[in-house]
Amino acid sequence: MNSETTEGDSMLKRIILILSVVVLFSGCANKQKFNDQLRGAIRENPQIILDALDENSVALLAILDKGIQKREALKRLSKFEGEINNPAQPKILDERILLGNADAPVTIVEYSDFLCPFCSKGANVVSKLATEQPDKYRLLFKHLPLHNNSRELALIYEAVARIDKNKAYKFHNLVFAQQKALYEDKTGAVLKNILKEINIDHARLQESVNSAQVREFLIDDGQEAKKFKINGTPTFLVNGVAIRGYVPVERFEETVNYILKKEKEKAVRVEDGEICEDCLNQM
Repeated sequence: MNSETTEGDSMLKRIILILSVVVLFSGCANKQKFNDQLRGAIRENPQIILDALDENSVALLAILDKGIQKREALKRLSKFEGEINNPAQPKILDERILLGNADAPVTIVEYSDFLCPFCSKGANVVSKLATEQPDKYRLLFKHLPLHNNSRELALIYEAVARIDKNKAYKFHNLVFAQQKALYEDKTGAVLKNILKEINIDHARLQESVNSAQVREFLIDDGQEAKKFKINGTPTFLVNGVAIRGYVPVERFEETVNYILKKEKEKAVRVEDGEICEDCLNQM
């Protein structure tokens, strides 16, 4: 690029800047004139735009990244509010373990894997809520095991639950607390010690593990998760609305309260208004 071209581009940039300042203090007609001039200048000298983008490429990437993140956040929010308006309906069976009060306004259905580290953290969050606020939360633990060892632990949990539900939840807590040791153990000693700690009869446990009901629970949980397009753990359905992945307890409660707020608004909209079935008799 020769010096005359460079000087010409600089002069054009100064002209555009001056026009921009002038148009700020002008009326609509001048703005339209400025727009036309600006388009013409860019059309004749597109390199100006390319140079400006190149000089500010880092800032441009930051703006693009921010825009993409905002778009994705809006998509997630739209999907989330769509689920509030059309919540999933998971099965709530009396035979399954339920923490919290049966008539609590918030139902959390947890799809989990005993050997998933994020499931361990997520289980602590929802167990804390259901234990400390039983009048607000009720919690049902379901299974989405991603490997054979996880499936064995899920079967044992449900088998223990058929014998003693309190011992089953103790098993649940011990397994998550010793998750890494269970994963690394090749002899079965860790699991054996957990079963010894909850004091469960081995013969009764084996009979329960082999029962059709226990296996049906796991099959049903997997089919239900697939139906609701749940393919990762942990996932929590809160009144039928999905919270995917582990989030700290404060953020979890914020999300729950948002769901409750939107449900209340929806209920108000549904109840708002009157209908006339026999209009003449309403006079």
